[in-house]
Amino acid sequence: MKKFKYLFLVIVPLFLLVLTGCSKLSLTTTKDTYKADGLVAVVKGKATDADKVVATVSGKTKNVKLNDGNFAISVPVATHDKNVRIKATKEDKSTTEIVKVKKAKALTGYTTFAQQYNYANLTLGKQDDQLKLIANNNGILKHKTTNGTKLVLNVQDNQLMGIAMNLSYKSMKSKSGMKNFATDLAMVSQLVGADGKSVLKDLSKQLKGTDGGKTTMKQITSNGVNFNINLTTKDFYLYVTK
Repeated sequence: MKKFKYLFLVIVPLFLLVLTGCSKLSLTTTKDTYKADGLVAVVKGKATDADKVVATVSGKTKNVKLNDGNFAISVPVATHDKNVRIKATKEDKSTTEIVKVKKAKALTGYTTFAQQYNYANLTLGKQDDQLKLIANNNGILKHKTTNGTKLVLNVQDNQLMGIAMNLSYKSMKSKSGMKNFATDLAMVSQLVGADGKSVLKDLSKQLKGTDGGKTTMKQITSNGVNFNINLTTKDFYLYVTK
C-alpha cells in the first residue's frame, strides 16, 4: 500500500507536467510568403493555447478571430510587399511570427478610373452612380451601381489593385439582371484596358449549363487583365485583377 501511495505521488506530478508541456503556447503559419487570391492574400495558421492573437500590417493592429486555434487573416495586396506580424499571447507569455505578402500589379490609378467611371455614367444619365474621386484610406472601398451590382475595390496608395463584382444568382437568372450586369461589366472591363465584348462573350459561354451549384470556373484573360469567376448557391462573384 505504501508503495502504491509512493508511485501515485511520483506519477501524478509527472503526468501533470506532460499535460502542461502539451499545452505550451505556440504559433505557426502555413507559409512564409503569400500571394494574392482575388483582392487579398489569405494568411493562414494555428495558435495553440493562446488567449489572444493580433496581426499588425502597415502599422495597423487588429484582433484575429480563432476557430479551434486556427486563423485566417485577409490582407489587401499592394504594389509593394507587405510584412504581416502575428503575435499570440497567453498571460505573460507571447510568441511572434512574421510572414510576407507579395506585391501585385495594379489595374490602373484609382483617381483616373473613378473619373472615367463617373463621366461614363453621366453620359448615360446616371448621376447617382458616382465613385469618390479620392480614396482617403488604403483598403477596401464598397460601391453599389444603379444596376444593382455590388463593387468592392481594393485601393492602395491611390492605385486600383483589383475589383470584385457581386450579384445574386437569382438576379443573374433574370434577363434584366443579366443585361444590367453585362452593362456594368462591359464598362469596368473597358476602363481597366480589357476588351469588354470579348470578356462578355467568354463569360456567356461559361455561364451556359450552370445550375447555381458551387462552382469555380475557368479564368478569362483579356489584354493582361484577369477575370476569375466563382458561383456559390446564392451569389455570383467576378474578380478583376492583373
